[in-house]
Amino acid sequence: MTVDERGRATVGADDAERAALPPLRHNRDYARLIFGGAVSSLGSRMSSIAFPLITLAATGSPFAVGLVAGTATMALVVIGIPAGALVDRWDRRRTMITAAALGGVAYLSVALAAFADHITVPHLMLAAACGGVANSFYGPAEQVAVRNVVRKDDIPRAAVNNQVRSAAAGLAGPPLGGFLFGITRGLPMVADAISYAVAIVCAFRVRTPMPGKARDDREALWPSIRTGLSFLFGHELLRTITLLSTLLNFAGTGLVVSVTITMQQRGTAPAWIGAVSSAMAVSMLIASLLSARILEHLSVGVLMLLTPLIGAVAFTGMAFAHAPLVLMALMACGTFLLAPCNAAVVSVLTSRTPEDRLGRVMSADNVLSLVLTALAPATMGFLIGAAGGETAMVTFAVLLVVSGVLVLPFPRLMRMSAVEDSVETA
Repeated sequence: MTVDERGRATVGADDAERAALPPLRHNRDYARLIFGGAVSSLGSRMSSIAFPLITLAATGSPFAVGLVAGTATMALVVIGIPAGALVDRWDRRRTMITAAALGGVAYLSVALAAFADHITVPHLMLAAACGGVANSFYGPAEQVAVRNVVRKDDIPRAAVNNQVRSAAAGLAGPPLGGFLFGITRGLPMVADAISYAVAIVCAFRVRTPMPGKARDDREALWPSIRTGLSFLFGHELLRTITLLSTLLNFAGTGLVVSVTITMQQRGTAPAWIGAVSSAMAVSMLIASLLSARILEHLSVGVLMLLTPLIGAVAFTGMAFAHAPLVLMALMACGTFLLAPCNAAVVSVLTSRTPEDRLGRVMSADNVLSLVLTALAPATMGFLIGAAGGETAMVTFAVLLVVSGVLVLPFPRLMRMSAVEDSVETA
């Protein structure tokens, strides 16, 4: 595939080969990738709840919990951009296998230390950093690999399936991780290590070639990073989608955190706080299952407009509502369109980005979103402390409205269908 001076992918020989690939339901390589990623995602959700529990049980220090969590986030931020450039250079299958092996060994070491009752904060920080590095490489490599093994017109459906996978893991992973932790501390980490092993086996069995660039064609690393960033921010459509979705994620994350904090301040029972969080997970899972139909009827721009506007109305109601059942209903409504919106964004980024730059573009998008999302809880906590929960939630709801209204000046985006876009690009 080649790219003209405007950054739009033009049809090459690899597009003709990809058109001959089987549809998703009969695509074994895609099934292997999606299954391996699903198991790995479930394992990661289990360990995400187990890591702070293990740290707190071993040290009794909330500061240590934050230190370990911050290390994982920092690793994702620091290595994310270079990882995308390296993914574009390396064989994707080998990259996925190596990344999964790193994560599996790191988490297995934590499990063994937990069984031996010899947990230390430096060890947990190192394991968390290794996990962050593994995810920085595995995620973009998997996204590029999926593009290698599916037809162009199947990209939207693949993006929808990824949302279903993520929502299901988000719903099942935390309670399963907590259950395993209750049996013995190291068990969730063993489960995560096994999930990485499953991902390795699935990646190894993919038969479609997924090579990186030949050595003679490779740019130096830092110029390569600049090329990827220049493409993303020089392409009006991709730049707009990336920045607006990042703003939406920042405001949405802050509001979700605010609900938990506000309910705690009101003295709500922990079981009801968990139920409100579960309402969000169930809503996103149902929406993920319906995403294919939603994408057929709503354009990318309309989704990026409706998602924050509906969310703003729902979270404003949650600022003043106290009844847990009402909060559950509002949470479900406010987050329902998140999964289809994410699927639309990923579909456009994937279909509009040349394959040889996709790793860098997806990594840049992920890192930008991660940085602002990581700042959202602290920002919301500061606002709640300074102005109170209701004022803070309304302030972030206004920010959600702004993120939606900013789509309106882009009529091309308002008309664009995520489903038709992938076909037109092909």
